Amino acid sequence: MSLKLHPFTHNPATRLQVFKFCSLILLSIFFLVSCGNEGAEKDEEPDRAKMVDAKKAFDEENYDKAKSSVEYFLAQYPKDVEALYFYAQVLIATDQLLKAREKANEILAIDPTLPEANAILGEIHFGRKEFPEAIKLSREALKKNPKLQVPYRVIGEIYLRQGKVKESLKVLLEAHRLAPDDVETMKKLSAAYIKEKSYGEAKKYLDRALELDDKVPGVHYNLAVVYANQDNGPKAMEHIDLALKYYMKLDTFFWVGKARDTRRLITRKFKIEE
Repeated sequence: MSLKLHPFTHNPATRLQVFKFCSLILLSIFFLVSCGNEGAEKDEEPDRAKMVDAKKAFDEENYDKAKSSVEYFLAQYPKDVEALYFYAQVLIATDQLLKAREKANEILAIDPTLPEANAILGEIHFGRKEFPEAIKLSREALKKNPKLQVPYRVIGEIYLRQGKVKESLKVLLEAHRLAPDDVETMKKLSAAYIKEKSYGEAKKYLDRALELDDKVPGVHYNLAVVYANQDNGPKAMEHIDLALKYYMKLDTFFWVGKARDTRRLITRKFKIEE
């Protein structure tokens, strides 16, 4: 008995239809695979433009804008540890310590071994003026990841508040080494040098901070203090006026009052007529 081929193999038109059908299937599979890879790339490489905006606003002490920018980013990437960590810092800066703790818990839920959670908890205790616990948690975070910058800043500021200026400078300089463009750290460093009466060193960091962002009220405030101690009344007045202007825009009442008090002292010291 002879074998017979399927009749469509002898029909050129049928073969052409089969070829077109198979080609369409292959193209569909390729398209699906391509889309899948692009989606994966999106997950791996989130657009961090909003985080850049948030960090700039944070440096300028515009915490409302920093908060809205990071919240927008987290709405798209809710498990981004860097964003959660930064959001906690914004919440701590605005004295929302319970909400900051929630962010620490979210990080622990993602990975209980991540040191960022202890870094946040250290900042929370710092905000409550519970300095021994803040130092302990910050050090624990640094044991796991010595490249975390914020715990150094927290420890440095605690030392500064305790009057341990030399110890403070040592730690803050390490924080600056890890993040040389962090304006907040440069403000703290300048404050430590001002306490040490090293006004030239303080000015060096403040000038650099000013190059990075000229709208940070704390930088202008510290520059006013530096110039006043260097007997440069006009420059002291220029910067205290800028500090007051930016503090008023942000509605930070405590610092508005402090800037006004400092302005009065500068006016009296240099007998500046209004």
